[in-house]
Amino acid sequence: MPDAIYIAFLFALGACVGSFLNVVVWRLPQGESLITPPSHCPRCGKLLLWWDNIPILGWIKLGGKCRFCKQPISIRYPIVEAVTALLFVFYYVMIYMVHVGPPTPQQMAQLSNPEPSLAMLHAMRPAIVPWPIFLLYIVFVSALLAASLIDAEFFIIPPGIPWLVAVLGLTVHTLVDHPWLAGALNLEVTAHGMAPTQPISSSLAAGGTVGFLLSVLLHWRGLFSPSFPDGEPMLEVEREDRAAEIKQAKREGREPPKMPPEYTPRQIRAEMRKEMLFLLPPMALAIAWAVLTTRVPALASLWHRATAHDWVTALLGSLLGGLIGGFVVWITRILGTLVWGRLAMGLGDADLMFAVGTVLGAGPATVAFFVAPFFGCLIALYMILTKTRREVPYGPYLSLASAFVILFYTPIAAYLAPGVSVVAYYLLSPLSGGG
Repeated sequence: MPDAIYIAFLFALGACVGSFLNVVVWRLPQGESLITPPSHCPRCGKLLLWWDNIPILGWIKLGGKCRFCKQPISIRYPIVEAVTALLFVFYYVMIYMVHVGPPTPQQMAQLSNPEPSLAMLHAMRPAIVPWPIFLLYIVFVSALLAASLIDAEFFIIPPGIPWLVAVLGLTVHTLVDHPWLAGALNLEVTAHGMAPTQPISSSLAAGGTVGFLLSVLLHWRGLFSPSFPDGEPMLEVEREDRAAEIKQAKREGREPPKMPPEYTPRQIRAEMRKEMLFLLPPMALAIAWAVLTTRVPALASLWHRATAHDWVTALLGSLLGGLIGGFVVWITRILGTLVWGRLAMGLGDADLMFAVGTVLGAGPATVAFFVAPFFGCLIALYMILTKTRREVPYGPYLSLASAFVILFYTPIAAYLAPGVSVVAYYLLSPLSGGG
């Protein structure tokens, strides 16, 4: 069909998804159901007529006011709907018309040659992103938008958003991926599509996943103490908002919300040791399984046969991406907190990057983490120019970087490939028994 038909359909679909995102952003932070009650005016409570719910057009037809109480309706609603619709169209145009997008695992294997180059990248024939992966991408971008809006306003990322995305990422990649498909995450693929004799990456993914599940089990059984059991330290803007809520509740004779305790730098560093303990099993089992499956012939043969299936290497690729994405943020949180004596990042950011990794893979998730500060600088410059003085959480920066990496990871990977190949060789060769 002509591209215009797809574009029109995706614009309409994106506007409808944007309408749902408005519901998510409004209700989820308040613990309300996303299903009931139906759409209603937040001021008078009356249910909206179905034609008032038509994305973008409904708000314009009403003149930005409720049909019943005539109170203004925030312009954020049509903006979110329009932005989501334009994002759907933008990614379609870039991926299927401009042919900018993710590489195939086989193309990434070509970049791992001793002397990869941008010329080699340009010589590659652009691969077509299959529709299931494209749909995963636009759902992913929608989730990033919702998480960013919530994080920017409430300084939280509801865990349901990234974990739902992670489940979708694991499912789609397991069912769809093959080494010749753009956006696939199959591990241990050579330039000719054959699996290597020592599948170290898949071993790290399997061992790390088992170790993570073990940590979760130990935490659930009470053997691993949670950090900050009474709530994490609040940012200054959060503490000011909470203090205002307490005053308002006292004036109205209601039970005021609790103010989380203040921690000294020493206490904050002590809480980080609990999180370090949580990360030990995933790290230890990842290394142990990689060593065993490369140095013990019987296990190596068994693991080689187990990873001979595309769905297995795709699942492990998605899991490795999630583990690396979450690990990078979590380690940064721990080390930054130990150095500065105050929380460097929130655990919601680790959840978000876990989801990013399961959808995009380990390499793109890592690149997104290091690209995020550049988006932070752009937003900071905007705030300076507009004389806005407000703390902004890191989630929106990570989301912008992740949305950017979907399209532009390939040239970045080609540029970094020589250095990454050398580092990977010296890090992984001891595990495989190499020099």
